[in-house]
Amino acid sequence: MKKLLLKLTFVLTLICTGCSNDDDNNSTTSIVGKWRTEKFDYYTDNQFDNTEITVEENSTCPDYIEFKTNGNYESIDKDVDCVTSVDESGTYTFNGTTLTNNSNGSITTGTVTYLTTTDLKIEFIETSLGGTIFKNVGYFKKIN
Repeated sequence: MKKLLLKLTFVLTLICTGCSNDDDNNSTTSIVGKWRTEKFDYYTDNQFDNTEITVEENSTCPDYIEFKTNGNYESIDKDVDCVTSVDESGTYTFNGTTLTNNSNGSITTGTVTYLTTTDLKIEFIETSLGGTIFKNVGYFKKIN
């Protein structure tokens, strides 16, 4: 009887713990929302050049890029008085790794290397006609 009770306890434990994380494994983090730039790191031929920290004209109303649920995006500039203007807009696609923006036929593609509910890191790589490789790494924070 003790062996049967022990086996039932073991089986119930497996069943309960086996199902507990199924929903967590299927969740994905969305790029939809407003993201402010924190900094950009710049590289030439894989050699670090410099970091450019984003300094807002008015920290109470930061510039941001917004990725909307309908596949559109807007890059929003705010001046020192918090007056808003659209710097760039267009459409985007995001497949979980590759982010492609299309603004009036100008296409920019980046690789999302890190994405959580609060942080986003995107690498943009270009190669010049002379073969020089330029990499820009953008760090973003989600805002409300």
